[in-house]
Order: sequence, then structure tokens, then C-alpha cells
Amino acid sequence: MFAKKNKILYSDWIYEWLIDKKEYIKESTYANYSNNIFNHIIPKLGNIYIQDLNHKTIQDFLLNLFKNGRKDGSGGLSEKTIKDITIIIKGSLRKAINEEKIRHFELTFNYPKDNKDSKIYILSKHEQNKLTNYVLENLTNRNIGLLISLYSGLRIGELCALQWNDIDFKKNILSVNKTIQRVYIKDKDNNVSKVIITTPKTKNANREIPINKEFLELLKKLKTKGDDYIITGSSKYLEPRTYRKYFNKVLKQVKIKQFNFHSLRHTFATNCISLGVDYKTVSELLGHANVNITLNLYVHPRLSQKKKCIDMICKVFQESI
Repeated sequence: MFAKKNKILYSDWIYEWLIDKKEYIKESTYANYSNNIFNHIIPKLGNIYIQDLNHKTIQDFLLNLFKNGRKDGSGGLSEKTIKDITIIIKGSLRKAINEEKIRHFELTFNYPKDNKDSKIYILSKHEQNKLTNYVLENLTNRNIGLLISLYSGLRIGELCALQWNDIDFKKNILSVNKTIQRVYIKDKDNNVSKVIITTPKTKNANREIPINKEFLELLKKLKTKGDDYIITGSSKYLEPRTYRKYFNKVLKQVKIKQFNFHSLRHTFATNCISLGVDYKTVSELLGHANVNITLNLYVHPRLSQKKKCIDMICKVFQESI
């Protein structure tokens, strides 16, 4: 059953697995898989026969990615990327085990946690006011997109895919049902870069967001045909990387320090939490897969809040004596 004459190079096997998966996954997921396979897995494991792979070989490979996985030698890969690579390896090996190409071995792997301090930048009230005032004084389709993200938490891909048909002006509802992204697909023969419009990243990302009446009036001033994209006012979309460049120009113009576009979403979430909005509501507005993501990202009690909690507990204790 496991004869040596039937040995298969892992590079051939994982490529066959990738082609099989293509019919069942989103194009963006396929792009992610193909890049990780050709950039990381095949260069290090591709020349090993699948019958010779074992738990230690793969465990060592994953640990090395954490320490020194980047092609340019600048350091290790992120925890998320290594998790993505692990999913691919496990999926391809399960197929080999199920088809009795290799013997079963343990497919649970460990890797260090990413301890890098990835601080989320939140706009100050002053910065929020400056950006808001600039858009109100220079009301254009491109500019209104900045306020849509700041006051509803849309991701940049969701914003770029937003069309006027996605807003119900009678019910004051904005529907998020698609996203635009540029994907890079690697293959044996060529590399492809393309823009795709697809459903949001998770089921929960399909969501409805109420719109404030005053904000709706601003949008009405810019409204064009239903099929037009909101931030262009035409039937032609703007891809995220182009809109990011425009966003950076606006920051220079209003004299605000440069920060990531995603910080508008972070700021929206932080404002909601600060105003006492319950975490489940915030999670649904953001389109998170579950409330734990919201809690881990945005709920960081201040020392004063912790002190208030301890004082309240002590007060209850003293009253019971």
C-alpha cells in the first residue's frame, strides 16, 4: 500500500490538492493558498516525498517560519500567516491519508505566539473633528467615503464596493454585501494580479447598518444612479490601493499625521465602546465573526475603570459586614 515505487514529491501532491480546492473556495482564498504554497511551502518542503514527511519535519518547518520566514531575511512571518500555512499543510496531508498515500500521523502542531506590540491607532477627538470638517467643507464622493468608514466602521474593500443601491433611503439602512480586493495568484507558469468583487470575508460581514438622518441628507446631495459606486459617483469602481493613496493625500492636506485607513474603523469601534454600547451590538455593526474578536481588539479597561470596579466590590463587602 505504501510501496516506495509510488512515492510522490510533496510539491506535486500539494499542487494537485490546490487545483482540487479551486472549485470549492472563494477566489480570494485560492489566491491566499497559492501564494503561501509557492512562496513558503514548496521552497522548503517541495522536494520531500510525502511518504517521508512526518510530524517533526513539519513542526520544525513551522517554527523556522516564525523565526526567519521572510524571503528578504527581515525576520519571521506573522502568527496569522503561519496559521494559514498550517491549515494548507493539514488539508493536503489529510487528503493523502484518506487516499492511503501515506500512513496516518499526528497533525496537531505548535508555534510560538506573536508577541509583537501591534498597537491600534485611534484618532483623537481633534483629528476626528478636523477630518469631518474638511469633508463637510469639500463635499465630494471620494471624501464622503472617509466619513462613511469613520461613522459606520466599514472596511476599505467594503467601502469601495458600496453602490447607491446598497442604501435604502426610506428605511435609513446601509447594506454591506460585497467587497473589492486585488488578489495575487501564483501558479507554476505565471503570476496573475487582478481585482475581484466578492462577498465579504465572513458570513457575519454581510450586515445592515442604520444611517443617521442628518448623514443621510449629506449622501442624498451626492447620489447618482443606483448601480454607480458611491465613492466614484460612476459605474467605475475605485480599488482599495488607489483609495488609500487618495486618503493619504487628504491627511497631508488637513495636516494630520499619517495613519492606516483601517484606523477609521478602529476609531468607530472605540467610540462605540466608550459610549457604553453593548459589545454584541458593536460586534454586529463591525461584521465580526463573533463577539470575542471585538472584545480582544477593543475592550481594554483603563486603570480608573479597574479602580472603580474594585471600589464597588469593596463597598458591597463592607455593607455586608
